[in-house]
Amino acid sequence: MPRNSPRDGSSLLIASVSARALAEAARRAGFTPLVADFFADADTQDAAHACRKLTGLARGFRWRSLYPALCALAELAPSPVLGLVYGSGFEDRPALLRLISRRWPLLGTGASAVARLKSPEDFFATLDRLGIAHPPTQSAPPARGGKWLAKKRGGAGGSHIVPSRHARAKADAYFQEQVAGRAVSALFVACGGEARVLGFSEQWTSPLPARPWRYGGAVCPANLSFSLARNMIATVKKLSRAYPIKGLASADFLLCDDVPLLLEINPRPGATLDIFDRGRRPLLSLHIEAVREGKLPSRALALEDAMASAIVYAARRAQAPADGVWPAWVADRPQPSEWIDKSRPICTVSARAGTVAAARRLAEVRSRKILQLFQAASTGDAGERHGKKSAAKHRESLDERQRQSGAARQGAHR
Repeated sequence: MPRNSPRDGSSLLIASVSARALAEAARRAGFTPLVADFFADADTQDAAHACRKLTGLARGFRWRSLYPALCALAELAPSPVLGLVYGSGFEDRPALLRLISRRWPLLGTGASAVARLKSPEDFFATLDRLGIAHPPTQSAPPARGGKWLAKKRGGAGGSHIVPSRHARAKADAYFQEQVAGRAVSALFVACGGEARVLGFSEQWTSPLPARPWRYGGAVCPANLSFSLARNMIATVKKLSRAYPIKGLASADFLLCDDVPLLLEINPRPGATLDIFDRGRRPLLSLHIEAVREGKLPSRALALEDAMASAIVYAARRAQAPADGVWPAWVADRPQPSEWIDKSRPICTVSARAGTVAAARRLAEVRSRKILQLFQAASTGDAGERHGKKSAAKHRESLDERQRQSGAARQGAHR
């Protein structure tokens, strides 16, 4: 049932693979969130005025299911609908963004810009023209020898990345030379050819043999030299003049021998929304002001401490607690008694501390606590019998949790 908004702010339609982070960000900014996503997690429903769970996770967003859900949500709006904010799941389908924009204002980067940014031919040619460093990238499979990666066009998170020798010939694949380095992302807000970098985060992986670049988590602020930060800020500003990016976005870099190599631009609110959205100005307010009013903040975010978030993956098949009670530092909470298959995301944990290292350590400690909680909840033959009965019901959802892990369980990615 719809929930009352704590404030009489405008309503926002939100569509994302997992929309919990966007819904909470909308609440913090004083908007009323109306959510369509594929999970309808417990805390997503808590944050949303109304929530519609979409089906067909493996296929992704489809107009014939998304449009009726958005129309139904708009009918439930307690205040005028300002437009639609989108998260993950649209990177490879700008045509859907065009259809949405014909019905509601699109509060973010437009479809044409998304298509260009997610076209390797367009994007990396633009980087070359602007003199922006990046790993060698090509559309054709590489010759034997060397280390190359196969990536999916419009892919989100790291689960779609595999060594090129393991990749099957696909029309939606491109290839990039493997480079070692620190993964750092710049969160920024843009409009009118200008951009303001709000902060930097550092990411890490939670690898599996078949998915060595599976997303693990992120922490901010990233520890960077002044010259590195200045270099990355200059890169973001160049790209914002080359592409009409609107609102919140992120630029993903690899720092290789103190040289930032740009990997991609994610032209939407992303996986680090949670760890950055704790300044004086709510991030979604900055996003809406940039999109609708062409206004940018005058400075970067001023954050007093460090914050980390991490995806907790099931070490073995496990069941969520039946009482549905979770610590306050747990997000993307599964439904009570839901069974999670081995290697699938369970939830997201967050941690704040005085230093980056302490915040990451605390996130790791909390991840282990969740695994212990699930192990305790999953013991007993009766629980296993229940799990077998409910496995078919949750299979599609669990498969998508793995496919979309990475930024995916957070906004991203989910």
